[in-house]
Amino acid sequence: MKKNIFVWLTFIFILCDLSISCKREFHAFPYELRDYFPYVGNQKLTFVNDCNQHLSGSISTMHTSETYYLPYTCKCGDGYDSQKSFTIDSDSLYINGVMDTRSSAFLMTFRCRFGTGTTLDIDMQKEFYGDPFSGNFSKTVGDTVILEKGNDRMVVIKGKGIAEIKAGDDVWHLKE
Repeated sequence: MKKNIFVWLTFIFILCDLSISCKREFHAFPYELRDYFPYVGNQKLTFVNDCNQHLSGSISTMHTSETYYLPYTCKCGDGYDSQKSFTIDSDSLYINGVMDTRSSAFLMTFRCRFGTGTTLDIDMQKEFYGDPFSGNFSKTVGDTVILEKGNDRMVVIKGKGIAEIKAGDDVWHLKE
């Protein structure tokens, strides 16, 4: 009888240990890459073009992944290890910026909409390959990231964020 209890206790211990240790780690978004979106909630961004027209909006949502764990059996997640995102949503300006990391890539994506008389929608993204969790991946990305789609362009500067947006014939610069 004592032998059966010992076997059952050992079995239960092994199951408990497996349920605790058999988890998939989702990394916090790398600190060195957070400076490409250096924004805080409710921060106002204003862009001005050559005709002195202004587009502005405030950061309405901000999200940065921190480390978390899920069981390997969980059928969840979108294939990314971590993410940092923000949204500006006003009458004249909508920008949704997302940075995603995987163990072998870093993806920066923007969706923009301008309401300056005519609505202009722009989707842009750029992917960088390598290990974004290496601690020196920002050297791969560089201090300035230029995303382009057709004639549209967005310039993102580390420590500053979006510095310039070329949409259609207009070039919008961040007003500091």
